[in-house]
Amino acid sequence: MGKKLLLLAAAALVAVSLGVAAARADDPVATAEADLQKLVTDATSLHSAVLADAQKISSDVQSLQGSTDRRTIRQTLLADVQKVQSDRQSLLPAVQADWTQLKTDIQAVHQSKTGQGQLKPLLQQANQQLAQERDAVTTALQAAHQALQALRQSLQQSGHSKTTTNP
Repeated sequence: MGKKLLLLAAAALVAVSLGVAAARADDPVATAEADLQKLVTDATSLHSAVLADAQKISSDVQSLQGSTDRRTIRQTLLADVQKVQSDRQSLLPAVQADWTQLKTDIQAVHQSKTGQGQLKPLLQQANQQLAQERDAVTTALQAAHQALQALRQSLQQSGHSKTTTNP
């Protein structure tokens, strides 16, 4: 009896999801809204990951201030930079695909000549949110870059041209 109920629930869920997909296919505005939300979600994930990575770089630079072990400094900061690049490489393609899909959806809305006014405020709101997130990431990356420059200067001023560790 439990298996039949589970199968019935699964079948109902599939039917509802197919019905929603069919309704979305008939409504270009709903499709565009859904894809806009996906774009915002994916872009927010990208921004959050890169922001956390930039903050980690700044934190690591602070913790490495005063250190003279260039090898440790290099390994730590190289790992941090690679993490930023890795996160960006893994998350950016989804954002780009979402953006491409949204442009296609907006063209479909314009061609259908329905609901064009419904999208404008949503697009403006999403653009505003993403601009704020981009600004936060830019600020964090600039702070990390400045911290790296300060660390580099402190190492140059300390007069240590080689690592102090034994091979």
